[in-house]
Amino acid sequence: MMSDIKNIFFLTLFLIFALFACEEKKKNVKKGIDLTEIRKRGKLIVLTENSTLSYIEYRDKQMGFEYEILDSFARNLGVPLEIKVVSNWSEMLSYLKKGEGDIIAGNLAVTLNHKELDFSEPYYSSFQVLVQLDTDSVITEPSQLAGKEVYVRKYSSYSKRLSHLQDEIGDSIYIKFPKQDMIIEDLVELVIKKKIRFTIAHENLARLAKEQNPRLYIRTKMSFLQKMAFGLRHTSPQLKKELNAFLGKFTNSDGYIELKQKYFDYLDAATTEILPIGKGQLSPFDKLFKKVAKTYKWDWKLLAAVAFKESRFNPYSRGAGGAFGLMQFMPHVGPLYGVYPHSNPEIQIKGGMKLLNHTFMIWAGIPDKSQRIKFTLASYNAGTCHIQDAQKLAAENGYDPLLWDDNVEKMVDNLDDPRFYRSESVKCGAYRGHAVDYVEAVYNRYLSWK
Repeated sequence: MMSDIKNIFFLTLFLIFALFACEEKKKNVKKGIDLTEIRKRGKLIVLTENSTLSYIEYRDKQMGFEYEILDSFARNLGVPLEIKVVSNWSEMLSYLKKGEGDIIAGNLAVTLNHKELDFSEPYYSSFQVLVQLDTDSVITEPSQLAGKEVYVRKYSSYSKRLSHLQDEIGDSIYIKFPKQDMIIEDLVELVIKKKIRFTIAHENLARLAKEQNPRLYIRTKMSFLQKMAFGLRHTSPQLKKELNAFLGKFTNSDGYIELKQKYFDYLDAATTEILPIGKGQLSPFDKLFKKVAKTYKWDWKLLAAVAFKESRFNPYSRGAGGAFGLMQFMPHVGPLYGVYPHSNPEIQIKGGMKLLNHTFMIWAGIPDKSQRIKFTLASYNAGTCHIQDAQKLAAENGYDPLLWDDNVEKMVDNLDDPRFYRSESVKCGAYRGHAVDYVEAVYNRYLSWK
């Protein structure tokens, strides 16, 4: 009798714990969050990473190929878009599962039978390429990777491709994973810095990296064309249906063609025109530089040095992210200064001077004028927010936040390292541009002309 009572007691206890665990599970996994609930909530939450193709803050503007697609989708739904930058893949999946995000944007290749992820219709196609430095011993065929170390992100389509490749070539490839969770662009930076020899990226991303770093070799194909899509919960069929309908129309629109030109095909869209430079002139526009700079009491040679670096004095130049003209205005910034892609050179130069002078005023707290100019040039290139982030990091790491040379510039170079750009004091995330080289090039050219 006593034994039966004990058994009943333990069985009851077990059922209570099981019920409690079930309720906790329900709390942690918000099943049923779909389009209806998203509209009630009043916002669409996108989970993404600091990547050029997914989401970045560049020249103080939210940008990214995937970001702009989903921003258009959110406006189509009639709700604002909220971006949640997540540092690693497992967290991203967890947030999606819990309903703390609705869509994953991470330049994802579509894979069959993914247990934790559903995919939208594809919005782009790309193939995988090997990323390496252009040397005398480049790998030109995938089979040449036998016995080599290749660093990729864990659980990625790249690691799966390498595993399959080993079977195809009948030899071992040493697949390495970074100790901390790094995105593809972080690994590309390690290749550039010669800390690793090889990584793999999709061609669209690799092409953007090569544009900034011509030393990269990205011609070795590692896969056939793969479909790129957004990640969704399996339990959000309404959202998937609406997103697929939107993508079906959007990818066949003029807006999509313009977006591809902005991020991938801008070099093909640029007009190259070499304008004659007269004897004793620095540029075809010396008179305009002198006239405009005089109004703001600037040295016109500094203004001309910026224009040379930005466009080689080509008023028809096109750059990454839709930048245009002599002074390479971003599309969202140019109109604020009265400058548009078809504005004449004088208007372009006037706008560039206004922006440079406005940025110079932002750095009024820098006591030394030459250092202040360098902060201004860095901000013109990278955006003020990234330079302010570097200034904070400089103060935290024992450098002088009021000095560019050998101080703040060191932290700008560290903004491509996740140990730094994931710091709580960093507002604008990763920066993988070349503001330090830009400042040196423009300032040295200015001094030589001066």
